[in-house]
Amino acid sequence: MSLLNQQPPSVTLNFSLPADFVAPQGGISETRVSVKRLNFAAPITIKDWRHASLYDAGWKFDFPHPYSDVGVKYQVNVQMLHNRQPLLIELDYFVTVNKAPHRQTLHLSPIGQLYVEVQEPTTVPAEEAVTIRLHELEQPQVELVSVNHDEQTAASFYLKYDPDSVIPGKRYVLSAVENRYHQAVPVRRDRSNCPLSHANNRRGHFRP
Repeated sequence: MSLLNQQPPSVTLNFSLPADFVAPQGGISETRVSVKRLNFAAPITIKDWRHASLYDAGWKFDFPHPYSDVGVKYQVNVQMLHNRQPLLIELDYFVTVNKAPHRQTLHLSPIGQLYVEVQEPTTVPAEEAVTIRLHELEQPQVELVSVNHDEQTAASFYLKYDPDSVIPGKRYVLSAVENRYHQAVPVRRDRSNCPLSHANNRRGHFRP
């Protein structure tokens, strides 16, 4: 059997969108996915993919992983554009692959809906609510939105906010506390540790 015909193992990403997301129709549409390898001195592009359509629901995306004896960290960026205007919050995801084939789900955040992963909800008493807030980094009292979840519903979800309330250049952060004892509860954006931003006049930076 010829080794030339063998394909390297692959990484499969399942890009997930909120159930109520509806892609606009007509006009100029484009979906872009960029994958870069980060483990070496400078990022190396593994795959740069463009498709002249949009997705309403999730879809699968594959890229090669030709390494068998070392873990590799990939940076993944996804954008969906309609008439050259971004539909997603600008965000880099980080995927660590120790062995292929590898499968992983990444939750995309449309503008106005920030995906939040709530960690360790069992640390919150069942009878108490948890308040999750998206607010300015420098002035925590200035918030975009806050929601309450009890212990049973404190799971990953999409936090909806008004994109027009984002102030250009401001930095925003997620925080959560349980309401009875005011103890911090871990929350984060899905598998991402870098600032993310809106485009054009709604530009703002969000941190985990």
